[in-house]
Amino acid sequence: MGKFINDLKCRLLQKAIYAKLYKGHKPNEWKPWNTPEVKKLENGLVCRNDIKYGETYPNSFADIWYPDDSEQKRPVAVYFHGGGFIFGNKSAGDPLQTGSGGVGKLEAIVQAGYILVNADYALAPEFRFPVPIRQCDELFRYLIAHQEELHLDMSRVCLSGGSAGANMTEIYAACVCNPDYASMLGVDPVMNRDNLRVLAIDEAALDASVFDKNMYAMLGCATGAKRNTPEAVAIINAKNYIKGSFIPSWINASNEPNDETGYFITEGRGLKQKLDEIGVPNDLVFFPGANLPHGYMDNLKEPHGREAFDRMMAFIGQYI
Repeated sequence: MGKFINDLKCRLLQKAIYAKLYKGHKPNEWKPWNTPEVKKLENGLVCRNDIKYGETYPNSFADIWYPDDSEQKRPVAVYFHGGGFIFGNKSAGDPLQTGSGGVGKLEAIVQAGYILVNADYALAPEFRFPVPIRQCDELFRYLIAHQEELHLDMSRVCLSGGSAGANMTEIYAACVCNPDYASMLGVDPVMNRDNLRVLAIDEAALDASVFDKNMYAMLGCATGAKRNTPEAVAIINAKNYIKGSFIPSWINASNEPNDETGYFITEGRGLKQKLDEIGVPNDLVFFPGANLPHGYMDNLKEPHGREAFDRMMAFIGQYI
């Protein structure tokens, strides 16, 4: 019953979001939304858009942003958008986040001197977990194979994401560090702890013990869980598969849905505790009582958003 209700809720929400925000598009498409091209923007950044990185699944497209047109090799930040695994887009961002999770924050990363890869992935319920994790690895394989022509330094990589993309970041890193977990998900990670240097986990939520009915609907739909219980979606709780090692991690949490006991801060604190136990560097950013909405860091004009972003960039800079 849980699977049926979750899918029904998510399909209705997905249909409404696409009708309102993504008119003319479907959740999973084999053609890019935009004509692939390379263009220099007014702010000096260069964007190579809608590169097809895989043939196995739909939505296998990515944009690559460069600080300039010098073709200089630089470290790479890979980013996955949020949207509960049922909507969201690399260009439009996550409609569940404040400001819709647009590209302003991502442009700021590029302006700091990194090459940024902003990628799409297939959406549930048509394509369920662990498909996005497999696509993450397909993207990395493409980037490594084409690193010379794309001017990428794939020996220095940051993996990052917001919301569902943060979930992907944490899960893929757990696959890199735990072959048994990777095998469970059907992933043979091309990345390793030498080239995947650092993670930026912006509001992940993987601990179902604190999920409400809306979070169960989305994550239950993403996994195809038959029941809305922590045990039914336990496969996504990457913390349980972190053993003796992990990647240095910057971790962020907003105050939604209920400040100190919400699923974002619960996930953040749980991951920090695990990493502290095994001696992995980490930085948890959380502003208790600040009433910051999901995706608050996308607003860099807001003092907390700017502080969180600056701490993220400082942490990334230590390891990449």
